Amino acid sequence: MKTLFTFLLVALLSMGLYAQYELPMDFETPEEDTAWTQFANAGDAPENFGLADNPDNSGFNTSSKCLKFVVLDNADPWAGAFSNAYGDMEFTEDNHIMEMMVHKDKISNCALKIEGSETGDVLELKVPNTKTGEWELLTFDFSDAVGHTYPTLVFFPDFPDSRTDGGTAYIDNIGFQSSVNVENKEAASINIYPNPATDLVTVNYPEMNRVVISNVIGQQVKSLEFDRVNQKMVNVSDIKAGIYFVTLETAGGTVTSKFVKR
Repeated sequence: MKTLFTFLLVALLSMGLYAQYELPMDFETPEEDTAWTQFANAGDAPENFGLADNPDNSGFNTSSKCLKFVVLDNADPWAGAFSNAYGDMEFTEDNHIMEMMVHKDKISNCALKIEGSETGDVLELKVPNTKTGEWELLTFDFSDAVGHTYPTLVFFPDFPDSRTDGGTAYIDNIGFQSSVNVENKEAASINIYPNPATDLVTVNYPEMNRVVISNVIGQQVKSLEFDRVNQKMVNVSDIKAGIYFVTLETAGGTVTSKFVKR
């Protein structure tokens, strides 16, 4: 009996240590922060890094949880966190743009880095946020990673050339742009107006028979089916303000584009 108990305990510990999570990284799973390792943050005290309530779920990020990172004034410029708990990330022609939502109290560079490929390549991209006190969606074009697979992702919430102060950053919904069906070369031919919209939005596209509206983490918020038409008016007054994706189903396949609800 003791041997069986020991075996089960080891198995459970192993599952915890090597738990795998799925993209996008939405931090809605309890203890998902333990899948990440904080570094270069002036001692990496655990109270400066962990799951937190969404500081503003009234906008386009309606999730309940996110990751909070308090960057200390004396942290290294490259203070960040890394994880390899989300499986191998394969970069292809149709799947190479990554996204990260940030909510910060300062304007500065954010960065994503991928590493651990079969060639040993390390790719790092910096993108500055342009807003403070609200959620913003940043995109990172990893075209140079196409054809390779990377097991490790690193994010840097505040990456100045040199550190003069710290700040508090909230991170959410890290993943591939295609995970919410955005990557589509035909999307430019969709006509959506008004955009931004308040109550009604009109969608123009040849021979569509279904409209699906999803939020930035891929959750479907509205779906309409109808006889094949070239124009459809959709009531969006009942959805929250934010960025959404309109996917149209047609006889020839699906196309997707963005619109903003005010």
